[in-house]
Amino acid sequence: MGRFLYNCLLFLIVELSLFFLMSFIVKPKNIIINDYMAAMIDKHERINKINRPKIIFAGGSNLAFGLNSNEIETEFSVPVVNLGLHAGLGLDFMLNELKNSIKTNDIVFLSIEYFLDSNGDYELKKYTASFYKDAYKYYNFNLKKEISIYIEDTRLNIKKYSLKKIKVPNSNQEILIYSRKSFNKYGDHIAHIGMEQPKELADRSVFKYLYWDGIDKLNKFYNYAKSKNVTVFFIYPNYPLSEFNKNKDVINKLANDLSYNLYIEILNKPIDFVFSDSLFFDTVYHLNKNGRELRTKKLIKIIKNSKSAQQAISSIHL
Repeated sequence: MGRFLYNCLLFLIVELSLFFLMSFIVKPKNIIINDYMAAMIDKHERINKINRPKIIFAGGSNLAFGLNSNEIETEFSVPVVNLGLHAGLGLDFMLNELKNSIKTNDIVFLSIEYFLDSNGDYELKKYTASFYKDAYKYYNFNLKKEISIYIEDTRLNIKKYSLKKIKVPNSNQEILIYSRKSFNKYGDHIAHIGMEQPKELADRSVFKYLYWDGIDKLNKFYNYAKSKNVTVFFIYPNYPLSEFNKNKDVINKLANDLSYNLYIEILNKPIDFVFSDSLFFDTVYHLNKNGRELRTKKLIKIIKNSKSAQQAISSIHL
C-alpha cells in the first residue's frame, strides 16, 4: 500500500512538473507581435535605455490615452516613460512591474483607475507575458487557472485584447487603433489622435462604496520605493463629467479614505481631471486629442505647484 501511494505521489509530481513547464513553453495561439499588449516591450526598452533618473507614469489606459509625455519631458527636462497600458492587468501586476523597473532617484506618478481590482485578469496577464517575458515575474502562477486554460484549449486566444479596430463614424470603414504601433516612443497611445470618436463611451458603471484594498498595497509600494530612494506621487485619473456626477458621492468617500490613509502624497483632487464627455474618445478613461492636451497642461501646472514634486525634479538636475 505504501509503495502504491509513493508511486501515485511520484506520478502526480511528474505530471504537475510537466504541466508547469508546458504552461511556459507552449506559446498561446494567435500571438501577433503588433498586438496592443506587446507595447509593453517598447515601454521597457525605453526604461532600460535611459541611464539617468527619470519620470515614470504608471497606471492603466487612462495614462496610455491621457498624456503628452513629450510635452512633460520638455517642460521639466527629465526623461519620461509612460507605462500606462491596461487596467485589466490589475494593481498587483502594475506595482510589481514598477518594483522591477525603478532605479535610484526616479520619480513615479501613479494614476490608478477608480477602485482598480488588485488581481486583474489572469489570462490577460499571461497573454501579456507571452510578449514580454519579464512580465511573468509580475504576477503569481495559478495552477487552477492554468489547468482551466489548458483543458479548455483556449491558449489565451483573447481576441478582445488583440488588434482592435473601430468603425469610422458615418462610414463602413474600420481602422486599426489598438496595436503596438499605436504608441509613440514615450509610451503614449497616439493612433486615435484627430480621429472622430464613436458616439457612445464604453465602460460606464455605477460604483458601490467599499474601502479600497489598493490603499494598503500602495502604501507597501511606497515603503519599498522609499527604500530605493524613489519618490512617488499619486494623481487621480481623468473621468467624464456625466460619470463623475453619477458616482460623485462614492468617489468623494474614496478620496476621503485616500486622504487619511495613503502614505503617498496626493497632488490633485478628483474634480481636477473631470472633463466634458466630448473630450473622451471611446471609453470613460480614454481622452481624445483635445482632452489629452488639456490634461497634460493641467498636470504640468499641478506638478509645478507641488513643492515636493519640484524638489524631486530639481534633485535630478543636481
